[in-house]
Formats: sequence, structure tokens, C-alpha cells
Amino acid sequence: SFVLGLYRYRGNLYLRFGTGNSRYTACTDCISYDSTWKHIVVTWSGNGAANGIGAFWVNGKKIHQFSNFMKDHVIPSNQGPVYLGKLDSSSYRFKGELAYLNVYAVNISTAEQVRELSRASTDDPAAVMSWADFVQGAHGEVALVQEFDIYTSSYIDLECRATNMTVYLTRSAFPHLIPERVGLIDRGCGAEYNETHVYITTNLDQCKTKITYTNTTAEYSNYIIPDIFWDPANSSDATPNAVINRGRLHVEDTSLKFHCTYPLLSHDTIPAYAVKTSNFDIHETGHREIDFKIELYHDANYTQQLKKHEYPLRVDTGERVYVKAVVHGDNSRMAVWVDRCVATPNPDPEAVTKHNLILNGCPSDETIQYHNSTRKVEQRFSFESFRFNSVPSAVVYLHCYIDVCRADNEESRCSKGLDLCPQ
Repeated sequence: SFVLGLYRYRGNLYLRFGTGNSRYTACTDCISYDSTWKHIVVTWSGNGAANGIGAFWVNGKKIHQFSNFMKDHVIPSNQGPVYLGKLDSSSYRFKGELAYLNVYAVNISTAEQVRELSRASTDDPAAVMSWADFVQGAHGEVALVQEFDIYTSSYIDLECRATNMTVYLTRSAFPHLIPERVGLIDRGCGAEYNETHVYITTNLDQCKTKITYTNTTAEYSNYIIPDIFWDPANSSDATPNAVINRGRLHVEDTSLKFHCTYPLLSHDTIPAYAVKTSNFDIHETGHREIDFKIELYHDANYTQQLKKHEYPLRVDTGERVYVKAVVHGDNSRMAVWVDRCVATPNPDPEAVTKHNLILNGCPSDETIQYHNSTRKVEQRFSFESFRFNSVPSAVVYLHCYIDVCRADNEESRCSKGLDLCPQ
């Protein structure tokens, strides 16, 4: 026998009080078999203005409402254990998956209240019983599914771009995930989803993405949180010997880490200029590990950038060429410093014929001048144009390499700048 039961039988969802001469009400349209997660709320009140009134809600919509049901009834306390997925009769055994079940002693009557329940923590202190109470005592023919432990990387895809990264989860491989509850460390960064995938995109400097530097790389990392509404602050060590332990969990313990790694030394090539009266043929080439670019400007004010069709710039010998090395995108935590800049008469940065403009972060050409910028993700400099004696009619190509540093690191190469150069 039981005091209160909620179960499915022959396609209907039942709310039932007691056995024998019991009373029950059923929702005939609450259950479907389309293999998708449903958020279900069942409410009933036995006193006050809502005495005998209740409803079945599915995915935020009221599907079935009832009244005059078990008015003035009181559910007795301390009447034995609470079972999830089990009745004495084998005819009512649960088959499937359950998640995030909370029990409350409050009256629910509005769609807004139901929406708030869908976002409730699995350790919600306002609940009479929470999901954490159930899973700590799970036993029998059940399996507690860890969100990310049992699947291989073949079901996870990660795209690393210059300014953001996107992680994709194949839904068929993670059937227990509820997309509306998936997010990143910053709980305000939720997931999007379609029929096949759950996916999240974050800029490199948003959603509490962490950046870690080595001597050669910058790694941006974050975590996919399977339930952004679970609050670790509500955890305790009350049941250390239970099947699972919710005590003092860190985000890293229950989540999937993903990261993108970018080289700190990035390279770009442009056909910079050609001395006037020269004949030239453009063969543009380049390679970018991050969105680093060399840009030319018309003067020292750096207000008018050369348009694409203006490359290569036509200059007189000795005319000053204004260069900006910049990392584009939302990289407010980055700083850059030009480590090396070499000029060649062809697109090959390793050409035998070449002239070093900047070497080891210091001027190598006597005409180099640096120009101030308020942005740490760019560096400005200029030099006097020249031509190669062996190929005087050639286009002069610039090949620049930059160091990328953490903007707040005062000991980095970017922060020390010219202070490390010979005087």
C-alpha cells in the first residue's frame, strides 16, 4: 500500500492517494513516446482557496486541470520510505530515465511558478525532498549515469576560431542531458540545440573562460555543466558512504572540460609595397594560427588603412611605410609585441635575399620608428622604404611574427618592450 503515488499506466499519468478504496485522477495527454525529455509538474492542494484543485503541466503548459479532488485531505508524515520508480506490484515498475525530481509543499498555480521549478537546483533547500536525496539512496536495478564519463570523444566536436570556440555534443550519445539545463561555468551562458546536437559558443574572453600561458601557447578552457541549476553551495558531506556524494563538489568534478590552444608566435605575410616605376606580379600568401594581421596605413596618424585593392603600396625610395601588427577580435586580455619582421623580394619568408627590420623584438633597421597606441593588442611602427639591389623591380613582402602575452603580466616580453633592447 502507499499514501501517495504518481505513475504511468496504459498511456495515462495518474495521481493517486492510497490503495484499496483509493481516489485517483489521470491525465490522458501527458505522456508521449517520442524519445524526448519532458518537464512534468503535478500539483494538488488539500486546503485553503485551492482546496481540492490541481493540475498536470507538461513543458510549461497546463495539460489537465481537476477540482474537488480529495478536499481537506492531509498527507500524513513519517509513514515509511519514499520510492522512486517502484511500487509493490510488478505491473507498475518504471522503465526509462528520470532526472531532477523535486518534491515541494507549496501550491503551484501559474506558468511562471512552473518555469521557476524547471530551473530549480537539484539540491534545492526549499524542497521537501530533492533529486540529491533520491540518488544518494539509489539501489536495485538502476544505474546512476555520470554525464560525461562513459562516452568517447567521437561524440564531441570542438571548433577553435580566432575569437571564439564552439563545442558540439551529439544528442544521441548523451540522451540523459536536458539541453535547457546545459551551460558553461558562467551560468548565464546556456546551450543551444537542434534535433541532433547540443552546442555552445563562447568568445575567448567571456563566460568565465580561463586562459593559461606557456612559453609558446595560450590555452583557453571552459567546462560544459550538465545542470546549471545545481548549486554546489547547497552540498554537504552528510552522507559520505552513500552511492554518490554531493558534498563540496567542484565544477570540474562533474563537467566536461574543453579547450583551444593557440601559438603565441603568430605569422602573417603581405605584399607591402613596390617602388614606383617597377613592374610587379602579385602572388599573395599567408598563414594565421590566430587572427593576426599586418596592416599598412597612409600616415603616422593611423586613421586611414590601405584598402585591399591598394596593395602593394606604390612608394618612392626612402618614403616612410606605416605598419600595424594587430590581433583582431575580443581579446582584451591579450597584449602583443612584434618579435621579428623581415622583408623579402618574394612571398617566401625564408628567402635567401632578405632584410631584417625587427629581430628578437628589437629594431634591426636603423630607420625603424615606433608609434604609440592605446590598445595592447596592436603595435605600430614605420620604416623607410628600400629596394633590393639584386631584384630592384620586385614587390617587397613583409613577414612579421608576434609574441602574444597576457595583458596584465608586467614581466612579459610585451610589457617590457624596448627595455630589453640594447641601447
